[in-house]
Amino acid sequence: MVGARDLARRAAEGLPDHPRPGIILGLLAAEQDDRAEVAYGLERIQVPVARCYLEGFLAGFQEPPPPDMTPDLAMEWQARRVHAGLEPLESVWPQIQACPNRPAALHAGLGLLEAFPQARTPTRLSELQVLADRIASPLHLERLARLWPSLEEAVVTDAGALLTRALRDRPSPAWVWVGPGDRGRLLGPDLSPPLGLLGRLRSAGSFDPVLVEDRVWRAFPLVWQGATVGSALVSLDPDAPSRGVEDLALLAPWVAQLAPRETPPRVEAGGLLTDGSEPMASVLRELERAAPTPLPVLILGPTGSGKELAAQELHRRSGRSGPLVPVNCSAFVETLMESELFGHVKGAFTGADRDRRGSIEAAEGGTLFLDEVADLSPRLQSLFLRVLQEHEVRRVGSDRAVRVDVRFVAATHKNLEALAVDGLFRRDLLYRLEGATLRLPSLRERRHEFPYLVPRLLVRAAEGLGRSVPDLAPGLAQALGRLPWEGNFRELRHALDRALLRCGEGPLTPDHFPELQRPAAKARTWQEATHAFQRDFLLEALRRARFNAADAADQLGLARPALYTTAKRLGVDLAAERQRWEAEGD
Repeated sequence: MVGARDLARRAAEGLPDHPRPGIILGLLAAEQDDRAEVAYGLERIQVPVARCYLEGFLAGFQEPPPPDMTPDLAMEWQARRVHAGLEPLESVWPQIQACPNRPAALHAGLGLLEAFPQARTPTRLSELQVLADRIASPLHLERLARLWPSLEEAVVTDAGALLTRALRDRPSPAWVWVGPGDRGRLLGPDLSPPLGLLGRLRSAGSFDPVLVEDRVWRAFPLVWQGATVGSALVSLDPDAPSRGVEDLALLAPWVAQLAPRETPPRVEAGGLLTDGSEPMASVLRELERAAPTPLPVLILGPTGSGKELAAQELHRRSGRSGPLVPVNCSAFVETLMESELFGHVKGAFTGADRDRRGSIEAAEGGTLFLDEVADLSPRLQSLFLRVLQEHEVRRVGSDRAVRVDVRFVAATHKNLEALAVDGLFRRDLLYRLEGATLRLPSLRERRHEFPYLVPRLLVRAAEGLGRSVPDLAPGLAQALGRLPWEGNFRELRHALDRALLRCGEGPLTPDHFPELQRPAAKARTWQEATHAFQRDFLLEALRRARFNAADAADQLGLARPALYTTAKRLGVDLAAERQRWEAEGD
């Protein structure tokens, strides 16, 4: 926003007869409580409504807004009075609901709920979530996500009473069944739904709309962080059967606080590739499309992000009957790597006392997985390119070509495009490998999946140590999700191994994870903590955008000049951070 103000000031100075830059400058300055800048912009504003609002700002909004004020500025005026303690929040919320400027309504509502935690009711958060989903501003979605309750936090309000009140206040009667089957309980209005429908809700959890007693009844599951935590039943007007449903789905976080937690079923490796976050949902959609095709697949992602798991899942879904043969291209020197891939005939070199088929032939009818493909030497890149083009392999020391039916999957944590520009990786090989591309996110981008991932990783870790699986303390998975996990799955797995050794026979708690104790041991002021958060938030956006400044600025809701200004303010050297990111292969 600092960059936007700079631009508005320059425009106001360069276009003194044009009212809009002065208005924008004044409103931006008011949002940041810069009285001097508001006064400066006010000198250039002749539009009565804008002048009235900014004069009200300079006067501290002591009086209610005038009746001829536009709806969005009147709403913002009242919101300011709430922040100043001059009005109750309840007085302005109807204006937020009715304001035709939906982005302005979302912005005002977020500001109020951020300032007044006690006002974060399911109904209000649900209304803002609907707005945020429609507007799809990453910045507002991120702000709103931080307002939803976390399962690991202490519940200040009785979630059951809060849900009951929210359900009773709805225009369309609705009930929520918390928990599975007969072990759950019903929340909602005092009047019970038809007995037959309640039985179906308890047993099935959902059913298609039905007409009973001149009302349309609909039931559907409530899902939170990848798990079904309950079901909702709603009674609707037959003339508008689709209204009054979407906000019910947003009650799931509170339902999750009441639902009994069950240990997830054991899953194979592919079960760790969940669609519980948008980055992984996109990966799995692409994986599902690519798996049944013969196209080569290139898997990109930071070290430890699960590239081999993705290759296993590709092979499993491909329908190919042959084996999956993994080869680590960084594990052999060039001469041994050639023999490992292509095989050799007897006498091809010293010690070759018999014919041996290579990994490519061993993968006949199946999949060859080349991990760390960026480490192939230029010569082996040329040989492998020929295999991709001709589907034939020649063993070392032989002139005879052997036809192969193999699906090729390659993976790396390095930037192959940059290596190709530098002449270190063949561009024609890169084109061949990019039949389909999967970009795996880092574990920190999958933090919303931790309630699903941690129990499954814990099962595998316990099996590896030959011990029973302990219970997880409530909120532990979410607490682990807040850590950066630079080493991704490998680091998390090692942390779980160490915690299992410490926990003995009791449940696994935060005390068993030194990683969770480190932030608390470092005392920081509020300003220092805020500065650190903003710096990490900016760097995370830059990494997601692969250090494309324009894309990162768009994710953050900033103009590109504002991103540069923010980076300078936070002490982020963009060139140095990009080099560090490229070196890490992130």
